[in-house]
Amino acid sequence: MRRVFTYLSIVMLFAFASGFINISSTKNKETLSFKIDTLATNLTVPWQITFLPDRSMLFTERPGKVRLYKNGKLQEKPVFVVNDIKAESKTGLLGMVIHPDFTKNHLIYIAHNYGENNGLWLRVVRYEYKNDTLINPQTLIQGIPAARNHTGCRIVFGPDKKLYITTGDADQPIRAQDLKTYNGKILRLNDDGSIPVDNPFVKNDTAHKEIWSYGHRNPQGLAFQPGTNKLYETEHGPTGGDEVNIIEKGANYGWPVIHHQDVKAGMKSPIFEYTPSIGPSEALFYTGKAFPSLQGNLLVGCLRGESILRIPLDKPNDQEVFLKKQFGRIRSVVVGPDGFIYISTSNFDMPESKGERPYDMILRLRPSTDRTVITASERITSNNKSDLAKNNPQNMFKQLCASCHGDKLQGTEVVRSLIGGKFNYGADKKSIIKTITNGVVAKGMPAWNGAISKKDIEGLADYILTVTK
Repeated sequence: MRRVFTYLSIVMLFAFASGFINISSTKNKETLSFKIDTLATNLTVPWQITFLPDRSMLFTERPGKVRLYKNGKLQEKPVFVVNDIKAESKTGLLGMVIHPDFTKNHLIYIAHNYGENNGLWLRVVRYEYKNDTLINPQTLIQGIPAARNHTGCRIVFGPDKKLYITTGDADQPIRAQDLKTYNGKILRLNDDGSIPVDNPFVKNDTAHKEIWSYGHRNPQGLAFQPGTNKLYETEHGPTGGDEVNIIEKGANYGWPVIHHQDVKAGMKSPIFEYTPSIGPSEALFYTGKAFPSLQGNLLVGCLRGESILRIPLDKPNDQEVFLKKQFGRIRSVVVGPDGFIYISTSNFDMPESKGERPYDMILRLRPSTDRTVITASERITSNNKSDLAKNNPQNMFKQLCASCHGDKLQGTEVVRSLIGGKFNYGADKKSIIKTITNGVVAKGMPAWNGAISKKDIEGLADYILTVTK
C-alpha cells in the first residue's frame, strides 16, 4: 500500500561562514541548533564527499577532479584528475566510495562518464590510494549507456561488502524495464568487479547478471539502515513523484509503467512519494553522537527542494526539512567521523541554476548552544493528485518543458526560442509528437515515450502549436 506523507518546511534564518541556525519543531518539542562552517568555496559541483581513516576528507568535482581537505585546509593540488572525463550538463565525475577494508587495501572506487564511438557512457574504476594520489586503475564495469541527464550514479558498499551502483534511465524510460540494458537499475558487484553468485538474475541468459533491482528512473541515494541492513533508495520522479524506496533483491520498481501513486501487481511502490518535487539526492542514516535527536533518522539532500529532508522512520508523519533555500541545491550529505554533518552544494547545474559565482561549497553542520536565533516552522501538504495523466496540457508543459524552453517557448539560457515555429526537428504536429515521444537525448531532451500516454503527448503537441503561433 502506498503511503504519501506531508513534510514540514522550516523557514530558516541564514548566517554565512560560521553562523548559527536553530531548527525548531513545535510538534516534536525539540530544537536542533547548528553552527555552520564553510570549509571550501569556488567549487564546481562537488558530487560526493567521503572520509579517510585519518579523518581527512576526499570529494569529487564533476569536471573530473578528486580533491583533498586535510588538516583543516583544502589542498590546492587535486589528488587525481580523470583525463577522459565527459562533463556536460549533469555528467562527469560522480560517485566515490572507499573499500570497507581501506585500512588494509587502500582501495577507492569512483564512477564517471566518458565519451566513446560518438556516445556517452558510464564506468566504475577501482584505484589504490597512495601518497595522496590514485594509482593502479582497474575498470570494474563500463559501457553503461549515459545521457546528459539521468545517469545516477551513487556507489556504496553494503554490509555484505558488495558494491552497489545506481544507474539512471539515460533519458530513455523504456530501458528501465529492459533487463538486457544497464539503465534504470541498481547493480551489485563483488569488490573486484566480478558478479556475486547470489545476484537475482545470475542464471538468466537474457538479463545482465549485475542487476540487483530495476524499474528506476534516476536513483541518486543509497543507504543501508543500521540494525536491519535494509537498503533505502531515493529517486527522482518525472515531475513530482519523487520517491523513497526499500530495495529488495530482484524487485521491479515500476518506472515508467507506474509512478507517483500508481499501483500494479508485480511492481513495488515507494514508501514515501513527494509532489511537488524535492529532487532527492544522497541519503544517509544518521549514526553520529553529535545530534542525539537525529539518531536513526534518514536524511536526504534535496536539489530542487534546496534543503535537507529529515525522515524519522518511527514517526514518518513528522518529516521536516531544514536549511531550506539557504545554500541552494544540496547534493552530498554525509556524517563525518566527528559525528558532524557535511554537505555539498550543487548550484552549478544547468538549466536549474545560472552557475554564478561563488559556484559551490562544502559546509559542516555542528551543534551549537546558541539560542539567539529564533526560527519559524510551517507545514506544507503535498499535492496527492498530481499524476501526469490527470494534468491538462498547459500544466504538463510547465512541468516537463518550461525549465529548458521557457514558459511560452521563448527560450532560456540553454535553449533558443521556438516561437514562430523555429523547430530543428519539424514544426508540424506529427514531427512534434515524434520529438516528444523519442526525445533528442544527445541534446539533453528526454524521451517521454512510456512515461506519459500517447493521448497526453498529442495534447502537449497541440498546446505547443498554440503557444508558438
